[in-house]
Amino acid sequence: MSRTHLNLLVQLAKIDGVVVQDEIDLIKKIGKANGMSSEEISECFEDPTLIEDLDHLSNDEKYDYIYNIVQLMKIDGRLYKEEIRFCAKVISKLGYQEDVLRELILKIYSDENISTDKNTLKENIQQYLKK
Repeated sequence: MSRTHLNLLVQLAKIDGVVVQDEIDLIKKIGKANGMSSEEISECFEDPTLIEDLDHLSNDEKYDYIYNIVQLMKIDGRLYKEEIRFCAKVISKLGYQEDVLRELILKIYSDENISTDKNTLKENIQQYLKK
């Protein structure tokens, strides 16, 4: 996992002006699950502005980015226009059609435990990748 991935999540968490503990915990969990040290994760919270070019990512990595972004949007139980705009911008930069955001929000928000079967969802979402 790159620092860019976590930086995107931190930026999204901060976009509504309030970073709740659940958002912090999810970001840390994602970072640790992907081999990042506590120090690297802390650096992302301190300076989340480092964003690399997203064009080099594989389709699997692109999917992980958008899945985690929508997970994070859900974690505080509120959905803000700023979050949706940010996600739409990231999704477009990742090479997806913007309709994918609606699909992801519907699928992930309908799953109370945020445990939607990632593989099945991924198969449905990959059709939105621009050719």
